[in-house]
Parts: sequence; C-alpha cells; structure tokens
Amino acid sequence: MNITYDYTGTRVLVTCAGTGIGKGIALVFGQAGARVAVHYSRSRDGADAAVEEIRAAGGTAEAFGANFDDVEAV
Repeated sequence: MNITYDYTGTRVLVTCAGTGIGKGIALVFGQAGARVAVHYSRSRDGADAAVEEIRAAGGTAEAFGANFDDVEAV
C-alpha cells in the first residue's frame, strides 16, 4: 500500500533529526512538501546531511541546534 501526503505550505519542527528515526521523519516531511526545521542536540553533521538531502530533492529545510535541557539555549 502506498500512502502519500501533501504538506505543501506547512512548517514542521522535527526534534532530534540529526540521526535515526528523527532524521527519517524529517526526510519524509521534506518529500511531502513541508518546510522542515531540523533540530539537533549533538549530531550537527547528521542534521546538515538531512537538510542537504531535503534541498537536493527540491525541498526547504534549515538545521537548528539546541539542548532542550538548557532553557536559555532553547
């Protein structure tokens, strides 16, 4: 079964998107047309790679680093 979604015109924030499941979710939202804010706390390289992959496919994305344990950083 192939399910497709259209998120064109929406903005999403995917936390912990530098690796693993978070990165996969960010990529899917990008493929679906969303503007993606890719959050990372430790894996800047992974987040940058996700942003580049989304952009290479024609999407819009930016990476943002923050430690959610530190209120000032957020």
